Formats: sequence, C-alpha cells, structure tokens
Amino acid sequence: MRDRGNVEEMFDLLPDIYFYIKDSNCRWVMCNTACLRLLNFRNQAEVYGATDGDFYPPRIAEMIYQDDRNVIDNNRRIINRTELIVDETGHLIWVSTNKLPLTGVEGNVAGLMGTTRVLSRSEQLPDEYQQFRDVIDHIQDHVADRIDVRELAQIACLSDSHFRKRFRAQFRLSPQEFVLRTRLQAASKMLISTDEPIVTIALACGFNDQSYFTRQFSRFFEQSPKRYRATWGQK
Repeated sequence: MRDRGNVEEMFDLLPDIYFYIKDSNCRWVMCNTACLRLLNFRNQAEVYGATDGDFYPPRIAEMIYQDDRNVIDNNRRIINRTELIVDETGHLIWVSTNKLPLTGVEGNVAGLMGTTRVLSRSEQLPDEYQQFRDVIDHIQDHVADRIDVRELAQIACLSDSHFRKRFRAQFRLSPQEFVLRTRLQAASKMLISTDEPIVTIALACGFNDQSYFTRQFSRFFEQSPKRYRATWGQK
C-alpha cells in the first residue's frame, strides 16, 4: 500500500500526464489528480471499481474497452500513439497515449496501466502530423464559424484533392467529418461542464440550426443533448 501511495504521489506531481490503473475486467483501480479532473470527479472513491461506461457514452466506452481488452488478453502494448482528445475545458489537445499490461506475481496479466501525456509543444508531434498542425489550430480557433475545406487545404499548402486524400489517410476521417466530430466533442464538454442553454452551445460550436445539431449529436453519442447532459453532467 505504501508503494502504491508513492506511485499516486509521483504522478500527481505531473499535471500534464493522465495516469491510471485498471484491473483484468477493465475496471478502474486508481488514477492521478489530473485524470480525476479530466473526468470531472473529485476523489478516488468516485472512480474505484468503475468502468469507462460509467464515464463515457456507449460508443466511446466500447472503443476504449476493445483497446484495453487487446492489451490485457493479447499482452499487447500501445506505445506513443499520438491522438487528439478533448480536455476538461472542451479544447482539442494533442496527446501521446501508452498502455502496458500489468503483470501479477505469477506472470499472468492482472490488468493494465496507462498514461496519456499532453503534448504542449507543437515540435513534440511526430513528423506525419506536423503538416496538419496549423489546420487543426484553425479548426479549433474557428469552431463556431463556417470552415471551408478549400481554405484548410490552402493552410496545409496542398491542392484540394491531395489534402483530402492525405487527411483521410492520417486521421481515418474526411476533413468534413473531422470538423463535425470536433464540434460535437466540444459541445459534449460544454453540456456537462456548463449550464448554458442547448441552443447557445449549438451556436458556440458552429451549428446554426439546433435541430440539425440535435440530430447529429444524437447519432454520434446515441443520446439527445438533453439526455446526455442529464446522464453525464457534473454530479
């Protein structure tokens, strides 16, 4: 127990790293303060024994679960996977994710431990992402505005067709899908962290039509914005 306390204390001293441990059933055992803040919880008791289904909507929770099961069941490692997530303020941030099997005293895999490290400097990004850094910054800075894919291509110094092809290859989404997902993720954070009316959130995230926002949000998160707020809002 003393060693575990030292581990928690060490990772609490690293505010730009989200650290967590899960058991063999993918249930949370512990996490550091930064991770609690990301999940909008106050203490360890609120996360102990929970699954990602308790924190995230079904589609996102299932993706995380499948990832975790691959680590635990197949003794696989995820090392320095670069990805975009939404932080506790609703902003897109680049992170580097690691997940390692947690081995018991008899050599069996007893769970996993993971870190998600915030890449605070653009030069920390892998080379393949550098060409899209300014594009992502533009999307983030103009999430409430109309975003033209041709303008994004110009920012990346690519032709329209070449930009679309490279972007999809890198992110597994078209530029339009990426913009939509960015807006939906930002809206989801605003729904659970503010009391702003849904129409205000829709406008702030680039949706001029609330009914269109509701349809897109419900399709992605499998819940209406109103139900999502009621289910996942701050306790």
